[in-house]
Amino acid sequence: MSLHSETVVTLVLCLGWTVNTQQESLPRPSILADPGLVIPQGNSVKFICTSPSEYDAFRLEKHSTYIMNKKNDFPPKNQAIFQLGPVNEDTAGSYQCLYQKGSMWSPRSETLELKVTNEDVPHTSDPVPGVTSVPTLQSYKVWNGVRMALAGVVFLILGAIIGEALYNQ
Repeated sequence: MSLHSETVVTLVLCLGWTVNTQQESLPRPSILADPGLVIPQGNSVKFICTSPSEYDAFRLEKHSTYIMNKKNDFPPKNQAIFQLGPVNEDTAGSYQCLYQKGSMWSPRSETLELKVTNEDVPHTSDPVPGVTSVPTLQSYKVWNGVRMALAGVVFLILGAIIGEALYNQ
């Protein structure tokens, strides 16, 4: 086998592994804090974690360390609520969530920085900065379609390279 053929075979195998990995990875969940990211000491806060599809278990983490799990006892369900309180200065910190489906774990959500204060915080209905809306299942389907189309184009290009290599031999 020539060096050129080995290179092409290696590229095809690597691309196949990458496409397979992308198809099997889970989308990133979203997280938000209710009533917000600044909580008066002694009050409670809810972290609402949402996956784009059904999940088996959700995990809440603080500074990338396990805090608690919620199993999905009533499928189909794509949201878990973690209530913490009454909060104190030890509760403040960086929170993320991730979910499990089958044997796979999703990537961690964005990080929310919870602050606990000694004073009353006015309750506002304005959106909390840094908290995004929950992506819909439809948007993930669109991006998966784009990925598959791109993979198809790459396979066509590799097919053309292999065809040219075979033709030139």
